[in-house]
Amino acid sequence: MKKYLLLSLLSCFLFTQPVLAKEKSSDYNPFFVPIDLLITRPLGLATTIVGSALFVVMSPFTALSAIAPPHDAFERVADVFIVVPATYTFLRPMGKFLCPGDCRPEDVREAEEKRKGLYKGSPLKTL
Repeated sequence: MKKYLLLSLLSCFLFTQPVLAKEKSSDYNPFFVPIDLLITRPLGLATTIVGSALFVVMSPFTALSAIAPPHDAFERVADVFIVVPATYTFLRPMGKFLCPGDCRPEDVREAEEKRKGLYKGSPLKTL
């Protein structure tokens, strides 16, 4: 009898604890972690590698388009093909499907500062 009572109390404690726990973020989903680890991260890594290869292939065309002002074609192309997939793959917290902001390193940093209450505005953004 004591054994069944102890087993039932222990199982009730173990099953109700996750229900009572508060989530740190509203967009965190614990069921997404295995999908994120097994599918999304490897696809992000493959996208970063393919984007890097495309960046190298498109460099001559990018150089031609960088002649005209504002001369930031390489930054824009690198941002689209390399920085955004790499940020999504390596800087996004595990279990979050959506990247904070638009998945650029500055936006990830700003989102972390906002979460911690340290955000004062980014001097990097001029727009």
